[in-house]
Amino acid sequence: MTVRTSYLGLLQSAGFIEVDAVDLTAEYLATQHRWLAATLHHEEGLRVALGDDAVGAGIERRQRTVNAIEEGLLLRTLYTATR
Repeated sequence: MTVRTSYLGLLQSAGFIEVDAVDLTAEYLATQHRWLAATLHHEEGLRVALGDDAVGAGIERRQRTVNAIEEGLLLRTLYTATR
């Protein structure tokens, strides 16, 4: 998604002060890797419970997410601010 200003700028223009941003991308990537590994580890049972289509789509979506993070296309940032 393209925005004309940064999230930091949007928060400041909305009257928030003491705005802080923490990059959590590495932690998000680690979480996605763990979710993918757990899904693959339990894939057979998940396919029985949820169906092949749902599990296949979930694995594909999670792998796309991992790829996007690793390519620098997807970030996760935690913003905190006071008003």
